[in-house]
Amino acid sequence: MYSCELFSVRKNKTDSDALERDFDKITSSLSARSVEVRYKTNVAADPKKLDAAVGTTLSDGSANILLFANALNSADSSSFKKLFYEVVATLEAKSPDGGKIRIFSLGDLGGGYPGYCFKHNGKVFIAAPCFSCAGGDPAELLTNAVVKASEALSSGSEKSAQKEETEPAPKRKEGFFASFFPHKGDSRGNIVRKIIVLIAIAAFIGAGAYVLKTLVFDEIQQDKITAEIQNLAYNRTSETTEDGEVLPEQDWDALKKVNKEIVGWIRIDNTPINYPVLYHKEDDQYSQYYLKHTYKGDYSDYGSIFVDYRCVDSVNSKNVILHGHNMLNGSMFHELVNYSNRFEPKLDYYKKHSVITFNTPEGDSKWKIISVFKTSTLYEHGEFFNYMQAEFNSDAEFMNFVYNVRIRSMFNIPVSVNENDRILTLSTCSYEFTNFRTVVVARQVRPDEDDSVDVKLATVNSSPLYPDVYYRSYGGTRPDPLTFKTADAKGMVSWYDGEGNLEGSEDLTATLAANPTESPTTKNGTPINPTYYQVIYRNVDDTQIEAHAVREGDPVPIPDIIPTYEDDYYTYNFVKWDFDVPGVDFNALNTSVTIYPIYNAVPKNNP
Repeated sequence: MYSCELFSVRKNKTDSDALERDFDKITSSLSARSVEVRYKTNVAADPKKLDAAVGTTLSDGSANILLFANALNSADSSSFKKLFYEVVATLEAKSPDGGKIRIFSLGDLGGGYPGYCFKHNGKVFIAAPCFSCAGGDPAELLTNAVVKASEALSSGSEKSAQKEETEPAPKRKEGFFASFFPHKGDSRGNIVRKIIVLIAIAAFIGAGAYVLKTLVFDEIQQDKITAEIQNLAYNRTSETTEDGEVLPEQDWDALKKVNKEIVGWIRIDNTPINYPVLYHKEDDQYSQYYLKHTYKGDYSDYGSIFVDYRCVDSVNSKNVILHGHNMLNGSMFHELVNYSNRFEPKLDYYKKHSVITFNTPEGDSKWKIISVFKTSTLYEHGEFFNYMQAEFNSDAEFMNFVYNVRIRSMFNIPVSVNENDRILTLSTCSYEFTNFRTVVVARQVRPDEDDSVDVKLATVNSSPLYPDVYYRSYGGTRPDPLTFKTADAKGMVSWYDGEGNLEGSEDLTATLAANPTESPTTKNGTPINPTYYQVIYRNVDDTQIEAHAVREGDPVPIPDIIPTYEDDYYTYNFVKWDFDVPGVDFNALNTSVTIYPIYNAVPKNNP
């Protein structure tokens, strides 16, 4: 996987807005080509500022590819030369052998507008035309630019944007070892080239060893330790005693001897999900021990199934939240993503897997699934639903939480819920967008209740509530989220079988910008959905300081945090936030925007 810094060249507002709107689609398309966009940097269409931004990126050294979107607006090389001549000159001056950088044309990327690329010290630089010039899909344009750059730099046969240099004299042939190892008589440039090749060969061998370890040896080891704990858990020869007492499914005495932090066992029949559940009470938001440890306490990328730190009562919480990795080999919680194909629900799969077994030392129990939904953990994806709420201040708050879980479900499920129930939440990573989650929520089977579900009554939900990023990318109308009490009063809740007259506030925990329990705004008496824009405050090194989802027409919030920054030579004192962004109304927001600080640089007294 190559790391990429995506530069948004600010030539005009239309193209900048298009990049913000399609950013997730662009990153997803590039990811499919093994290019991970780790940073996005806004830069003015000015040679000096572009040169400075490139210098900052190269000093960090983390990006393999520097991709410049909306950089060119001419059908020849003139706009490239105008904007990038200073960058090329700076890089050539720093070249160890003083060689010239060769620039390659990528040909027509759309509308007759070409792109260009070049390479320096192992870094690939790609300049793409403006979206408004090239037309078409921005994600397709940038992905095509990356693919063509790879082909051009590999073959070296594309037409250069500069005048071709005189062909050098043919080089004498070298032996095999002389071709790779520096020897007497080599030029400085050849020595550097051979060292780079040797480093690349070593890196390739190291990567191969890592892949072999990760995909083969680690998987074999993980299968072994899983089989060990399963054999131990189910080691009884009989499920009843001589007195006719039904024994627990798991041998808890044996499990506790292995690790006293084993607090439960999760199973979904006819799937690989059949694991111990662990709880580490020292966990917090910065550290979850079993995210990277097995039940034996050994470090492992597979981790374990574990209880979220917010569940202070562990498996006795009102909402028991369990996390597990989505492993490529199908283990841990990977199976949860099979309830859908991205945003396409798989009803037949749900019907075959509608009940979860979750046992604890206090007793065995079944849990009926009530919701399967997709959600995000990033505030910049829009209004945030905190599905990781373990305890509730009132029955009204709990039922409003259940309502929010169910309106997001990809299925309409014929299972009732009321304020006296407990719920179980299974969460794993999924990749519809960056940092997305697939979440499955189930309700504990009540005493004397049949543990089967009449799945024939289940249907696909034609309009589940998704995060805002879904509608920005795929279109469609976002459903109006009401509150449980409001929806129930309107006869819109068919699954509630409680006593009603719920006491307490319905407000949920940790929502962003607009409370989802808030009544929708209206126009001429008709409910409408407000539009939200993302506002991100970043430092000059592009680290995120704050993020907000702001309602259209509202003023932009200003952080209480005073940012700081320094390097080896300067301390940067904060002056103000840079609100001088063309086309953005910061008093009545009309577009998404990224805001950077303005600093006063004070030299350090370096010896």
